[in-house]
Amino acid sequence: MSTPQQSTPYRLPPALTPESLETLPVLSTILARLSIPSSSSNSVNPSQTSPPPSTPSQPPTSSANATGPLTLKDIPLATDSLKHKIQRARAEAKALPDVDRSIEEQEEEMRELEDKIEKQKEVLRMLAELGRGLKDSREQRMET
Repeated sequence: MSTPQQSTPYRLPPALTPESLETLPVLSTILARLSIPSSSSNSVNPSQTSPPPSTPSQPPTSSANATGPLTLKDIPLATDSLKHKIQRARAEAKALPDVDRSIEEQEEEMRELEDKIEKQKEVLRMLAELGRGLKDSREQRMET
């Protein structure tokens, strides 16, 4: 085998958790907040319009970080945290052991392990047969 055997299984780094890989809820929330401008101003309901542009007293990022509607220009800012989350998860995944191994190397290792399992099963079958033989001979001695 091309890689040394390890006695303990690999552990995921603490920063690589299912939560760090989960992007759909965040993306869904962002998309739900997106208010798309309508092409016809006659059919616009005032309650469905996008919020007024930010005033000088509001920081420009407030609409991207808030829970209110987003405009198209706010999307890059609102998705920054998601982008950084994906980048961190990608870096953590690349740091995992054996990530650089090719599919062929992994398939070769799997074949070797499957062969090893088959040999172990054969040894167990032989031991079971031997045990049954010993039991039968012991029972025959007890009968006589």
